[in-house]
Amino acid sequence: MIKRKVLPVLLLPLLLTACSPHKAQSSFTAMDTFMTIQATGKNPEQALAAAQERVMEIEGNISTTLNSSDVYRLNHGEKITVSQDTRILTTYGLNLAQQTQGALNPALYPVTSAWGFTTGTYTVPTAFELSQLLPLTDYTKIKLNWDRIELEPGMALDFGALGKGYAGDEIVRILKERGITSALLDLGGNVQALGKKTDGTMWNIGIRNPWGGSASAALKIADQAVITSGGYERFFTAKDGHQYIHIFDSNTGYPVENGVVSVTIVAESGLYADGLSTGMFVMGLEKASDFWKQHKDFEMIIFTEEHNLYYTEGLVKTITVLGDFNSVNIIH
Repeated sequence: MIKRKVLPVLLLPLLLTACSPHKAQSSFTAMDTFMTIQATGKNPEQALAAAQERVMEIEGNISTTLNSSDVYRLNHGEKITVSQDTRILTTYGLNLAQQTQGALNPALYPVTSAWGFTTGTYTVPTAFELSQLLPLTDYTKIKLNWDRIELEPGMALDFGALGKGYAGDEIVRILKERGITSALLDLGGNVQALGKKTDGTMWNIGIRNPWGGSASAALKIADQAVITSGGYERFFTAKDGHQYIHIFDSNTGYPVENGVVSVTIVAESGLYADGLSTGMFVMGLEKASDFWKQHKDFEMIIFTEEHNLYYTEGLVKTITVLGDFNSVNIIH
């Protein structure tokens, strides 16, 4: 469920693109990823500066590695009053964990750390080690009382599967408040659109080919987030030649192996799409399809190891399949 550890923030200068007096672009590094925001509207430079500042504030609250953050301090046993960001993400993460029966689990940090995905020093824990760690990932033991969060000794939070989606929603909110009518966010692969393009047409977003090469599909979107979780994003090969990905099954403590290669979620909320992209990946094709049928407040694209493509029926009018697949299937 961890995507990658957060490194100390490197703040790059605000880059402005003078395509017109009302267009601007900002690029910076935060949450261990390179982010780019392009925006059109009234005073876009000021809006982008405010959005960038807000992302840095969020990272400062939820980072697992910055020793001043709420999450770092909670994970190291401190009893603190947490920020609104931490409270919102904890509440949301626990609710989504319950909905997905733990497929999305914000308390997996002890396990992902043991595998080395938080440090880059990869190892395969023994079955005994995992048996000792799994009880520490029981999200139902987390106690949340408004701005106080209680973790049992050894437990730890990580919002790697939610943080960028939350940041995207906050960026969109700030841009709207400052009169921006058209914007496109690329937050390290998390794509989110505010409105349409300035010519009134929808944004055209490519979906990465899990096996390399050009995009495997394209989507037309407006006022939506498009967020992908893929096993190809981060993995390591063990001494026995087996490949382990960075997305974990919270029931076993092992990386997921269910035939899914990547899951893309399309939804109005970046936070929802971010959490579901991980949750649906962990669930696998059949359970993810059932979850969509029960909710239908998002759309989904799934690629499987057999080079098959599945997408939900709400995307029929907006998706263009570009790659060659053994089969293309619509989920009804």
